Formats: sequence, C-alpha cells, structure tokens
Amino acid sequence: MTAPGQGNTSLPQKLGLSAFGLVLTVVMLEAALRLGGFISLSLQAHRNTLAMRQKGTYRIMCIGESTTQKQYPAFLEQALNGKDQGIRVSVIDRGLQAANSTFLLSRMEEDLVTYHPDMVVAMMGINDKGPHMPYEPETSSKFVRAIRTLRTHKLARIAWMHITNTGNRGGDALHSAVAGEWKTVKLKARPQPAQAQGTTGLGRNPRPSNDGSYVDLGWTYRKRGDLAKAVAAFKKALEINPRNEDAYGGLGLIFDERGEYVQAAAAFKKALEINPQNKSYVDLGWSYRKRGDLAKAVAAFKKALEIDPRNEDAYGGLGSLFNAQREYVQAAAAFKKALEINPRYVDAYTGALWACLSGRGDSSSLQYLLKKSKEYSFPTDRLYGALSTLHAAIGNLSLAQRYHKKLEQLQLNEYDQLVADNYLRLKTMLDRRGVKLVCVQYPMRGLAPLKKIFKEEEGSIIFVDNEQVFKDAVKKSSLREYFTDLFGGDFGHCTDKGNNLLAENIANVVAREVFHK
Repeated sequence: MTAPGQGNTSLPQKLGLSAFGLVLTVVMLEAALRLGGFISLSLQAHRNTLAMRQKGTYRIMCIGESTTQKQYPAFLEQALNGKDQGIRVSVIDRGLQAANSTFLLSRMEEDLVTYHPDMVVAMMGINDKGPHMPYEPETSSKFVRAIRTLRTHKLARIAWMHITNTGNRGGDALHSAVAGEWKTVKLKARPQPAQAQGTTGLGRNPRPSNDGSYVDLGWTYRKRGDLAKAVAAFKKALEINPRNEDAYGGLGLIFDERGEYVQAAAAFKKALEINPQNKSYVDLGWSYRKRGDLAKAVAAFKKALEIDPRNEDAYGGLGSLFNAQREYVQAAAAFKKALEINPRYVDAYTGALWACLSGRGDSSSLQYLLKKSKEYSFPTDRLYGALSTLHAAIGNLSLAQRYHKKLEQLQLNEYDQLVADNYLRLKTMLDRRGVKLVCVQYPMRGLAPLKKIFKEEEGSIIFVDNEQVFKDAVKKSSLREYFTDLFGGDFGHCTDKGNNLLAENIANVVAREVFHK
C-alpha cells in the first residue's frame, strides 16, 4: 500500500516538473556558452597586450586560397612599412590556390611553430561548398528574434541539420564519423572513384588484403584535411595492389592541393597508364593549368573530351584556359557547351560571364546566360552575384540591385557551417598562442556574415570590410581594372591594382586598430 503523500504526483505536476527541468537546463547551457565566450575574450586581450610588447619585427602571416597566394601579401608588407609606424613589419604568404579552409587549418599548427607570427590575416572559405544553415525567414516577432539570438538555438539548429541533412540541398555532402563527432565535409564536384562515395569512418580497420579499404580510408582522411595520413593510406593500397588507379588518383589530388604539381602530374599519368578511360585527364589538365603549362592543359582537357564528349568539367577547364589567354570568343563557346550539358554548373556560368564582359559585351551571349540562370533549381551566392553583375552589364540597374540584395540576404541568413567551424577553430588555435586574428572579407562582399560567425567574440577580432571600397573603385572605372576573372560571381582574382587596393585597405585597418596610427 502506498504511504500517504507518496506516489500521488498528478500528470500535470509531472509535466510541470519536466518542463521546469528542461528550461533550467537550457538556461544553464546558455549561461555556460556565454561565459566561455567572455573568458576567451578576456584571455585574448591579455595575450595580445603581451605580444605587442615584443621587440623586433612584427610578423603577419596571411592564409587563404588563390586570392591570397602571390596576390595581396607583398603589397600589404609595402603598405604597412610605408606608414612609418616605428616597427618593421614582415608579411608571410601562406596562401595556396585551390585549398579549402579545412586544408588551411590542417597545416596551421606547423605554420605557427615555423613562422611565429604575431598576427594572422585570414581570407578563406570561397572554395568550401558544404551544407548551409537552413534559411530562417524574416519575422516581426520580438519573441522569435530573441530566441534566434540564443546560442542554444544555434546549437540545436546545427544538430538538427546534421541529423536530418536539411542544409544539404545539393546532395553533395558526405557525413563521416570522426573522433566521435559528426563532421560535414564536401565531395569535389569532379567525379570521384567509387570507393570515395561511402561513409567510411576513421574507426574502420581495413583488411590487410583489401586495397580498396585503404583507398576508402585515404579519401576519408583527405576530406578531414589530414593529408599525411591520406597519403600513407593511398600508398598502402598501392603496396597491396600496384595497379590501383584510384589510389594514384587520390595521391595526384593531394599533391595538387599541396602545390606539388610535378608529383601530381606523375600520379595522374600513372592512373591513366593503368586505365586510359580514367577520369584523371581532367585532374591532370587542372594541374597543368596551375603550374602554367597551358598547352599540356589544353591537350589533357581535349583528351578527356575524346573519352567523354559530355564531360562538363573538361569544357570548363578549356574555358578557363581561353579566358586566361584572353581568347574570349573561344572561352564563351566552351562555357556555353558546359552549360548545355549542366545548367547548374556555376563555374561555367561565372566564367562565361567574364568572357562576355571582357570581350566588350556580347549581347546574345549575355541573354543566353540570363536564360540559363533560370534553370538553376536553388540559389547560390555566386549565382546571385553573377546575376547582379549581368543585369548591371545589360543596363537593368533595378534588377541588378534586387539581386545584390538577395545576395546579401542569402549570405547573412545562410552560411557554410564548415567554414564557420574552421574560423572558430582558427581563433582557438591563435588564442592559445596569443596571436591576433584579422578576418578579411572578399572584395565586393558584405562583412555581416563573417561577423555573425563570432557573435559575442567580435570585439577580440579585427574585421576588414572590402565591400564599399571596391564598389566605389569599380564604379569609377571597371571590373577589368581590379579583377582578372569573376569566379565569385561579383568578384574574382585581383589585378595588381586590385591587390594594391586590397592591401591598402587591410593596412589602414591594422595600422589604426593595432598600431594606433
């Protein structure tokens, strides 16, 4: 028999207690997240004060992709040392073309030990194309807006995105279990070997006689950014089976990402010796393109088209080469062919747009691009940027402004979570060593999405806005004065004039915020 006063809790009381416990848990979690941010901010400020007291050369390390490598860093050193700040500045260029943010962070610890920078300037993320945070429509509700500012709300959305994969609209993300957490990584747009399509976890123990398992493991390590282990896995596959074409293809891509183009070409050629029908001709073409051997790159892309006349990436590669050689008519034709095969090939769209604009405006080609853009099934920031540029070029200024606003809204409400995670990881690495972080936005793009990544930690980071300064400069002259292409849709790689403008803007912000000049 139940004692009086015991075991008689009603259902409403139980529900009330459960609800109270849930609310208390959320409040405590929110407080812990915000306290962690405050402590990090305080420690960072203290470390930066100590770092600035060091004598001698002030070292700045720049990280990024092809928009950084051999681009603005040299101009930045000149700009800062020309300001007579009483301290010598040395700028280290650690950009690498075609790299994504995961790879850049994979070598960060080694770079910090090697170069001992006092400051890291980061402009990265354009090569990452992972899943995005699901779009949240605007609301007039103060309560809803308040909920969205909570860190627990953001944490819950990220968790739900990974469970349901709602952020992966394109179906091109791979989820793999790494160190007990779900990591989201992007498969390249180029076709990968069949082994790379699985969801192999690092906990898997490959069978010694199964070279395919080692290839699986190599691809997983590569997507995680652990290239040394990826190379070891691919080489192990080749020890078991010296004729594993996929292992050679994997090695080729890693060498290519590290800028070791001779080794990359050798690996791709080996894969093609084993199987002449291999897809590596496109990868070989891009590797030749990066090392500047344009004739061999053209031959490789054409060979890929002999094997598969509907290889959109081969046409895209040819278009890129023709643009680089200022053969804009041929470039537009190659990109048009790629778009006929795949209307959602955004690189072909932006490449064709640049070819048309640089060729002094081919109205028929511009109208063709306008038509093809409507065949996209989902928006991207580069597409909106390209549409804004396209409508401005043909005189539709109201539509150009409308697409620019769509671009800003998309960037603000929907950003690449992998890039955000890597920016936060970068800050954690730098905080441990007392290194100042400078986050630079790409030219023509707004700064708000970048600031949104860091939220309350914003005060411990220097942000450089390159939107208005470039828009004003382009308005006075032309896109071609400041960019050599439009791979980003509304921006691209800079000319010397563009890199000088970029460096001067960064230098002005750093001089004011760090050296107080």
